[in-house]
Amino acid sequence: METFSNALCRSSFWESETEHPDFSYCVQNTFFRWIPCVALWLLTPTWLHMVKRKRKTNTSFSKLTVAKFIFLFFLIIIEAIKIILSLVKKIDNNPVNFITPAVMIISYLVVVIIILTELKYGLRSSMLLFTFWIFQILLSSFEFRTKVYILLERDNDINYWDIVLFYDYYCFLLIMLFLTLISENNINKEILQDTKLYPEHMASLLSRLTFWWLNPLIFNGYTKELTKDDTWTIDSHENSNYLTNRLESEWNKIAKEFMQKRSLENQNFNLTNSNKSLINESSDKDTTIKFKTKEPSLLWCLIKIFYGKFLAGTFLKLIQDILTMVGPLILNLLIKFTENKEIDAQIGFFYTGLLFFSSVIQTLMLQHYFHRMFIVGARVRTSLMGLIYRKSLRLSAQSRKKATVGEMTNLMQVNTQSFVDLTAYINILWSGPLQIILSIYLLWQYLGPACLAGVATMILFLPLNAILSNKTKVLQTKKLKEQDSRIKLTNEILSGIKILKLYGWELSFKNLLEKIRERELSIFYTTGIYSVFIKFSFEISSFIVAIASFFVYIVFMGKNLDASTAFVSLTLFNTMRFPLSMFPQVITMLIQANVSMTRIRSFLLREEIDLDQVTHDEINGEAVSVTNADLGWSEAEMTLHNLSFGIKKGELIAVVGSVGSGKSSLLSGILGEMHKFRGFINVNGSTAYVPQQAWIQNTTLRNNILFGRKYDEKLYDKILSSCALVTDLDILPAGDQTEIGEKGINLSGGQKQRISIARSVYAKASIYTFDDPLSAVDAHVGKHIFDSVIGPNGLLKHKTRIFATNSLAFLPECDRIIMLEKGSIKEIGSYDQLIKNNSAFKEFLGEFMRNQQAKKQTTESEENIELKNNKKIEGKKNLDKEKVGEKIIVKEKVETGQVKASVLFEYFKSCTLWLSIIFIIFNVLYNVFQSGLSLWLSDWSDKANLTEYENSTWNDKNVRLGVYASIGVAQSLMMLIAEFIFLKMVMRSSRFLHSSMLFSILRSNMQFFESTPIGRIINRFSKDVEAVENMIPMSYRILVRCLFQVIVTVIMISITTPWFLVPLVPISIVYYFVQRYYVAAMRQLRRLNSVSKSPIFSHFGETLTGVSTIRAYNSQGRFVKQMEDKIDENLCYFYPDTVSNRWLAIRLEFIGTLVTFFACLFAVIARNNLTGGAAGLSISFSLNVAQFLNWLVRMSADFESNITSVERIKEYCETPHEESWVLDNSRPPVEWPTEGRVTFNQYSVKYREELDFVLKDINCDIEPGEKIGIVGRTGAGKSSLTLGLFRILESSYGQIYIDKINIKNIGLHDLRKRLTIIPQDPVLFSGTLRINLDPFEEYSDAQVWSALENAHLKEFVKGLDKQLEFECSEGGENLSVGQRQLVCLARALLRKTKILILDEATASIDHNTDDLIQATIRNQFKDCTVLTIAHRLNTIMDSNRIMVLDKGKIVEFDSPQNLLSNKKTIFYSMAVSAGLANPELEEIRF
Repeated sequence: METFSNALCRSSFWESETEHPDFSYCVQNTFFRWIPCVALWLLTPTWLHMVKRKRKTNTSFSKLTVAKFIFLFFLIIIEAIKIILSLVKKIDNNPVNFITPAVMIISYLVVVIIILTELKYGLRSSMLLFTFWIFQILLSSFEFRTKVYILLERDNDINYWDIVLFYDYYCFLLIMLFLTLISENNINKEILQDTKLYPEHMASLLSRLTFWWLNPLIFNGYTKELTKDDTWTIDSHENSNYLTNRLESEWNKIAKEFMQKRSLENQNFNLTNSNKSLINESSDKDTTIKFKTKEPSLLWCLIKIFYGKFLAGTFLKLIQDILTMVGPLILNLLIKFTENKEIDAQIGFFYTGLLFFSSVIQTLMLQHYFHRMFIVGARVRTSLMGLIYRKSLRLSAQSRKKATVGEMTNLMQVNTQSFVDLTAYINILWSGPLQIILSIYLLWQYLGPACLAGVATMILFLPLNAILSNKTKVLQTKKLKEQDSRIKLTNEILSGIKILKLYGWELSFKNLLEKIRERELSIFYTTGIYSVFIKFSFEISSFIVAIASFFVYIVFMGKNLDASTAFVSLTLFNTMRFPLSMFPQVITMLIQANVSMTRIRSFLLREEIDLDQVTHDEINGEAVSVTNADLGWSEAEMTLHNLSFGIKKGELIAVVGSVGSGKSSLLSGILGEMHKFRGFINVNGSTAYVPQQAWIQNTTLRNNILFGRKYDEKLYDKILSSCALVTDLDILPAGDQTEIGEKGINLSGGQKQRISIARSVYAKASIYTFDDPLSAVDAHVGKHIFDSVIGPNGLLKHKTRIFATNSLAFLPECDRIIMLEKGSIKEIGSYDQLIKNNSAFKEFLGEFMRNQQAKKQTTESEENIELKNNKKIEGKKNLDKEKVGEKIIVKEKVETGQVKASVLFEYFKSCTLWLSIIFIIFNVLYNVFQSGLSLWLSDWSDKANLTEYENSTWNDKNVRLGVYASIGVAQSLMMLIAEFIFLKMVMRSSRFLHSSMLFSILRSNMQFFESTPIGRIINRFSKDVEAVENMIPMSYRILVRCLFQVIVTVIMISITTPWFLVPLVPISIVYYFVQRYYVAAMRQLRRLNSVSKSPIFSHFGETLTGVSTIRAYNSQGRFVKQMEDKIDENLCYFYPDTVSNRWLAIRLEFIGTLVTFFACLFAVIARNNLTGGAAGLSISFSLNVAQFLNWLVRMSADFESNITSVERIKEYCETPHEESWVLDNSRPPVEWPTEGRVTFNQYSVKYREELDFVLKDINCDIEPGEKIGIVGRTGAGKSSLTLGLFRILESSYGQIYIDKINIKNIGLHDLRKRLTIIPQDPVLFSGTLRINLDPFEEYSDAQVWSALENAHLKEFVKGLDKQLEFECSEGGENLSVGQRQLVCLARALLRKTKILILDEATASIDHNTDDLIQATIRNQFKDCTVLTIAHRLNTIMDSNRIMVLDKGKIVEFDSPQNLLSNKKTIFYSMAVSAGLANPELEEIRF
């Protein structure tokens, strides 16, 4: 260095120009000037690349820009003058006076380039230039001080040229810094006037640096309740559409190629298997091997898109890691300063200032690193959510069977979140080893070779941790699978909750779900045990590393510990402790993210629907053309064989066949929903689809019909009339503005189907596919809809209509009929042709052939009724004021204010209170031992080299080391015991809260399910349960540890330097206000963030159930847009939430830095009264206080915000419940009911308290064994009667008696299990066929087979591979609707109670099967009371009596013969409409 200094500066490198401690002239004019310049040169290329990204604002030349260039010009002039003066020898003619000015001029020119580039690309303030100027000023401040001392100490030999030029230079540096802090204001003002624009765009540099721009939101959160109006719109480059498009573009490049190759491989495999002669041929083997390509990397796609911001954050982390080492180095200098009383006090103050400045820089670096990483994490999550949603709209039928709703919800909800958690900490994977290496290097300086003992110890722990981590990874995968199963079953239970209640199956399915939950918790507990040992190994490893190093240092190297060696080593070991402690968590997060990545990638690579298998060529006159087509729902199963037919434009084609013949499959095949094995399908025009089970959205009735299209009042009114929806506008509380509940839960089956038909008509498509839509509506309504919409004179008469139906009365009016049998076209032709041919079709029609001549006219009274109803449209729409009952979906409750003590008590009670207290006690003991360890080390280092303690037993090196080791082992054991106790607490809490919520949900009344979207409930069972298992325990555990660490730190510093208590008071006040302001805002942001997620998952679940309909209408783009809007709304809360963490951290770490500053300051001031050990103890504790203060508030806020999950679970534990399932003191006899007598006495009921009565003053007696048919128009109260009988609806007044027992006086299960219902909507659950028939396993296999035989399903089930163990898919989707209804019939046959209710039970079954079923019911239930709600009047014509309901009242109740004999009865008009009575011939057909 001296040689370098003499050659360059012609002076000593170390010798100061003043009598005070100072840096030399050479250091000040070389390193202090060059370092910022070289850093600027190195960073400029990367910076300019980053600057070029698109921004909201555009900037141009302004007065500020001109001012910057003027002062830069002055700085260049100063450096040029310095070179000239050096040449003329007015200042020293040293090489440094030429080189340094040249370096500075080049740097100023680089600054000019940076300013111009930033101006061009709209960057209003420059962080790079701010950093450059601030470091120039700070490093020049040493020269400033030197010049001041020269002026004060010297009378002569002063070079005034040098001093004047320097102070001018210093002054201009300050001006440039000030100008850099001001943002460019010559911009597009209109953009900045947008109140929803993120304030960060308008903020100055210092405001962005300290997140000051967030202050208004934080203060608003403290003073009032935050709403969406208080947040801002996310930037265009952060929204879901932009990010998903980028990821989709990258993913499609590699995924499509892979999927094509895999498809070809599968074809080769199938070809090989089909041709056994080729199996052993090598050529085939080669082909198969050739296409075994590696799955494409989703991770690589994410890296390519988001690497820029990630690398920028990584650079900040690198700087922060290097600065981490400054603390121990300065601690060493301060201890030596304290021990050496002769060193100038200014040195101590300099060390203190240097430590303070490095800590501030470290804080800024770290928080801006986290800021960038969380943005990257949010981008990854947002793009993956968008990609998963888009993929779900493209899945093939086979893939949809594999990917259940629960699994896909988990992918979007849980798996995508793991990337947000990981990105902030993934850099620990390289940062941790770097910190450890730097720490070991520094340890070598103090402990020498002894530190290698510590390194060796750490290496020995690595295999153990690797084994434990690998075990955790395996268990984590298993747990996620169980979690998927749990969410899937929960979703099915919620979807079929009405059926569960009608059958009284809640407890059975609760037990099924809790079995899965117990398996999940068992894995969770095992994972927890491994996690405890991972934490313990990392906890004890850092201590054992210290012990091993001290042992070798003392015993083998024969040295003793002094204060500097002990505390600097300990600080370095503590520095290593953070990466070591974070490693297991990061590894766990990495494992979770890896599992999530694998699951998401597998999902994204699932087979998509092949858009090319159905062509859309223009063929004159042809609407649909199918040639030699073989179709199946999967590649392994062919459903439809050798289909060949053509449909001309404008034709009405009927598709008929028995249950399971393939009617629905044929329509799906035309729509491109099935896998095509071979053949040709062409669809010429747009399509509309009405599924057999109507898909209804959770929105208004009008929006369900418009389905995203523009409102045309004239067309809309016409469609309402044609679809017989006009009268429904009277019934619904707010007309067509009434909100429809999830899955149309507040509508009858007929209303849902008519809305579905109206939607299709409004779509103005070319080709309409109707999948038996009239089966769910009354006969006369069905005829009206057929005549007005589908038939030859309907609204769609000029459109192509493909009409799958079991309603044979409409067949004569169809142009042609396709008859299917076992997946093949048996016959095709016109009705007359097929009848004349004496064909299979004629045999299929059976007795219904004689109805073909039935008159199409209806009675005058019915026409008048319909006409009158059709005139009622006006005034039933466009109701501006919200009416009672308009909104069925209750807005999700958002708790406000502080978390209630009752919620905290509920949580700790669920954890078990005494375990919570013991956990606290062991944490106190842990900190007591930790304090004892530090105090022992301080005392040891102070007395180690003092002669008066030389012969003391307590100062014996072996004794000292032994006691130190004992305290450390005790400390680690306290931690181990505390962690095991905590695991028990978490297990008990998770089990109790989930079980309590599940039980409460199953006990809830139907009004709760009608007003609460399933997605919202699923959110509680997934996200909130996840928080109870992971987030709350983590935040609480860290909170407790940090709280005690802060208390111990304050006590230790105060004992050493009592004056520290003076600044502690104002620091504590500032700390209190900062955390109070923050926690208030944070709590609300977290709640809003959580609540805004529910609509995402509700929309996702709704989309998954209606994906076929969405695709048929080609509405994928609109649904994607809706999902993107919901994700963007969630981001509006997520971003402020994450930025608020940075806002807090900067302020708290600054407070922590002040604590360290004052601890060092008072140690310097009081050094004459302090030992080196005491100073080391005080300062080493203070170095960690910033981190603990930050984590204390962060974790207290996290705990408070996450505890809202307990709050939300507690809310669902207190839902309005039904009456008791069993009343022990009022149980009916075991054999009840023995007769089956049903009596209604003044019975009236409402759906909700604020609505009108749906049944009013029902009075009737139904005799034992009587068969009652119940008919009436939609909304008349037919289904309400059955709901009242099962007490799904509780009577407002009046009673129902069954065998003289008031059903209100007995438990619900005692009632519901003694009744049997075959519901209108057949609901099956995923699981075996046997479980669906007999979930309680009450019946033998023989009884089950007998029930299947009577339900005409035996042959079908025997044909299945697994027969009774056949796995039904979610919702029974792998069975036709008709087959599902037959399974429901088999259930009823198994139960065979004295009272049977049939609610449109055979609506989806063909007439022949219906006849067989009716015969079965008559035979099997001949001694039972049967109540039949029917749209097909022929199914109830043999009833003893017919009950006609209208507007909630019984208007007719007599035998069919008596009602038909009176032409004025409503029933007579319905019979005429259904073709069962002919007014001209006076003929009645039974």
